Amino acid sequence: MPSFNSLIIENIIESLDVGLMVISHEGKIVFLNTAICNILDLSCDKHIGFGWGELFITDEVFNSEFNQVIIDVINKKTIGLKHIVPYKLKNRKCPKRLSITSSFLTENENIIGMVFLFEDVTEIYNAEEREKKILSRNAELQKERIEGLDSLAQAVAHQVLNPATVIGGMANLVSRKLPESDPLKKDIQIISEEAIKLEGLVAAVHTYSNIPKPVPVEVNTEDLFKQANEDANRILERIGECIEMKFECSVDSIIVGKKLFQAAIVELLLNASNFTPEKITDVRVQVTRKSGTIFIKMIDHGMGIERHQLNHVLDPFFSTKAKGVGMGLSRVNKIVFEHQGKLHIESQGANKGTTVTIELPCPDAECCNKNGNSDQPKKVLNNSLI
Repeated sequence: MPSFNSLIIENIIESLDVGLMVISHEGKIVFLNTAICNILDLSCDKHIGFGWGELFITDEVFNSEFNQVIIDVINKKTIGLKHIVPYKLKNRKCPKRLSITSSFLTENENIIGMVFLFEDVTEIYNAEEREKKILSRNAELQKERIEGLDSLAQAVAHQVLNPATVIGGMANLVSRKLPESDPLKKDIQIISEEAIKLEGLVAAVHTYSNIPKPVPVEVNTEDLFKQANEDANRILERIGECIEMKFECSVDSIIVGKKLFQAAIVELLLNASNFTPEKITDVRVQVTRKSGTIFIKMIDHGMGIERHQLNHVLDPFFSTKAKGVGMGLSRVNKIVFEHQGKLHIESQGANKGTTVTIELPCPDAECCNKNGNSDQPKKVLNNSLI
């Protein structure tokens, strides 16, 4: 009669969703739980005592990846390794995906058997594959959209620039010929000003369509943001404004097209300043790394963005400023996309500030997963140092 402890262990093993198979050092199957029988379509009573090779190796190609895992464990005596392999049932058209983990049974330092844990991860695997296909398709659509917009922008720049220049030039010429007292002079001046705006629009479109491909190099993260902050303040100095940045960083370096990515950061800093009523704009920048992705967050406390506008802020020509062209964030979005990254804009509404997040793939994802999963900034620098 089995002992009470044996009954407890047996019930625990039988209640597991994970399949358990034990193979003796002679290659015989000595234990199967119910879960493994369901996963591999086996019979617990019938297949105990079978040699695993006799049971699974029916030819050279059928479930070869699955069989190779068992062979590697036996030959290399590796434990704790996790493999995800296909496993095809003879009565099932599509193969399952199984996660296999191995270990050994030892007695007096001698190996007396091998333990294999099997988990059916078919649904998880298929969901991940579907997600990969969707993300890949979305990336293709985004690329097609940007390329189409580039072609349109180049056509607009070419077709509109010459007429706009002629209109502005002719308006100025007519204005100079009119006496100062002529009431038409004011109307001609309006035409000239609008022509200048149109030329500015064309120039912005031309700049967007001619954003070059980045040439990635390793740059010091602190230096890049320091220079971007100085560039932005040099521009704002003309109107008596400035940006005070609080920089928090746990990533020493990033790999980007230096001038191109720096220009994107400058654009975001200027955008924060444009939507902050005060002369001094406080911007908090956080650079962290987690799970193979580098996150750059830029947080301001300005005017914020209305909810109904959030879905349009990255659209070309969208602007809430009376004199805005609406290409700034579109340029940033394109630059980030060219770096295989993502740009996110968040705001809780009017007067609640804005958070801009850039996600960049880490060039060494394996290293990131081992050493760089902390999302806590380790270096904090105030504007006086930047």
